[in-house]
Amino acid sequence: MVLVDPYSSGVALGKALRRAGLTTYAVLSYPPPDPRLTRTFEAGDHTDVISAEKGFSRVVDFVRNLGPLAVIAGIETGVELADSLSAELGLTLANDPALSRARRDKAAMMRTLQDAGVPVIRSMPVTDWRGSAQTVAAHGLSTETGDLVVKPTRSAMSDGLRLARRGSDLEATVREVLGTRNVMGSVNDTVLVQERVHGTEYVVDTFSDRGHHVVTNVCRYNKVAFGDSFAVYESTDFLPEDSPEIAALVPYVKRVLNALGIRFGACHNEVMLTEDGPLLMETGARLAGSGLVGAAELATGGSGISRYVQRLAEGATDGGDYRLQRRVRGVYLVFRRHGTVTNTAALERIRTLRSCRHAELSVRDGDVVSPTGGLMSTMTRGWALLAHRDLDQVERDHEEFRRIESELTFTGHAGEGR
Repeated sequence: MVLVDPYSSGVALGKALRRAGLTTYAVLSYPPPDPRLTRTFEAGDHTDVISAEKGFSRVVDFVRNLGPLAVIAGIETGVELADSLSAELGLTLANDPALSRARRDKAAMMRTLQDAGVPVIRSMPVTDWRGSAQTVAAHGLSTETGDLVVKPTRSAMSDGLRLARRGSDLEATVREVLGTRNVMGSVNDTVLVQERVHGTEYVVDTFSDRGHHVVTNVCRYNKVAFGDSFAVYESTDFLPEDSPEIAALVPYVKRVLNALGIRFGACHNEVMLTEDGPLLMETGARLAGSGLVGAAELATGGSGISRYVQRLAEGATDGGDYRLQRRVRGVYLVFRRHGTVTNTAALERIRTLRSCRHAELSVRDGDVVSPTGGLMSTMTRGWALLAHRDLDQVERDHEEFRRIESELTFTGHAGEGR
């Protein structure tokens, strides 16, 4: 089996495939993503490794000699290369190669969905900050009438996400993002300007086999806003399969998958459920990251990884949507001010909470921190995975998590207090 950029959840996928008796080979895209994403990669886990720095033709020859059943993207950076290799080899367990860009580039994604008649957020890509306000105004987008969201077209994890508030200078916001290097390792040469929509954001993770889509889990993002940050992750809830929102979310997501040419593999779909119905934030044609796959296993007994194993090692998946087995919630540390943090020893009590199954608590006394922003900063500071069959227990432990967090002290920098 060939894994392209087996970082983050791709590491766990490789381990699961090898436990199932399959041999894995790694192909690494170039330039590489941020070291915070690649740090868990171990070349020795795979029978052989090749970098795309050697050239596409060398990589094609390498992969062709292996005769793989499938070429799978481990994270976002591997999507297009995995598509290209699958097309070169004529693999049937693959997505439509003609729509590869639409599965990676957010501007192409929105345009493709709109052309297919799928409701989307009003969007306009720009490549130059100069004149960008006039360019998007011609398409009905302006900070004179409302808030606008600015995001790189080829990044992920909220990296580079900005809010241009009503009355603000849109061109200044676009200029902040254009030309900077993102966590995926590339330069932001295009940004997407979008109307800000309001509602509740959900995750619908799916697995597809020859165009048949099943749902592996549905989550609700709970976000907060403060200071310059308008979408800070506070917690993530795994929802029962009979939650009322699912009736609107799942049919919409399946329309998205069909329009984007998804035929095989895991997808991570983020959707805003508004008063007018669901609207796609973005689709990642790969496994969910940020620990969601492991949490899904705990919540439902399965995930995109187990579906890959069933299909590739056993020849077929169970074919059905998920069923929730226990209530699972990820809760994240949220810092609202700049300062030097102390009393972090108090955080160790989080591990003793009755429903706490796992905790990553990275912040230490003396660390100088800034207000929590994108998902990368959220995941590298601290979080806990709460799981219990009793939702009330999860709720109580969530409240206790916040009480423990409030014992942290911040000194030295002026800014908004807790």
